[in-house]
Amino acid sequence: MSIIVNIAEKVMGYFDAIGDSFTGMFTGIVPTLLGVLTLVYFIIKALGEKRIEKFAEILASNFILKFSIFPIFTAFFLGNPAGITMGKFLPERSKPGVMEAKFRIGHPLTAFFPHVNPAELFIWMGVAQGVEELGLSISALGIRYIITGVVVGTISGIICERIFFLIAKRNNYNPDEEARQEGGVAS
Repeated sequence: MSIIVNIAEKVMGYFDAIGDSFTGMFTGIVPTLLGVLTLVYFIIKALGEKRIEKFAEILASNFILKFSIFPIFTAFFLGNPAGITMGKFLPERSKPGVMEAKFRIGHPLTAFFPHVNPAELFIWMGVAQGVEELGLSISALGIRYIITGVVVGTISGIICERIFFLIAKRNNYNPDEEARQEGGVAS
């Protein structure tokens, strides 16, 4: 009988730990997330959606900004996965590379902007907790994390676009022409 009682206590202890974890997240992460989302929506409303879209077009027209700042811009203002919709400002040939960069940059941005990719926030919080236990600065880690993400995202985006271009050329495929024929937007 004591074995059954021990098992029951361990199972209940497990669920108590889950409850404590949930309560900690709800009182810690959720208010932060709501605050950031409120600020982002305020900025969008204050500037206007048309201005933000125009700025996105400008970023997408520059080779380096397209793989570095454009993914940050779309992630910050629209989060994941809504930021993907800003691909409408890109030529078809650039979409694979920019999406590669966006996905590489998205996780590091979560360090300071939890609304960017809330699903990955738990990963960052786990890493941050370990760093905190070592007595190190989470902010310093977050900044390094974002810088690394932008550099790696930019490089991988450029490489991905080049590989896509080479494969398309080898297969006599012109993605911009295909987009025009299908009525899509391409430059």
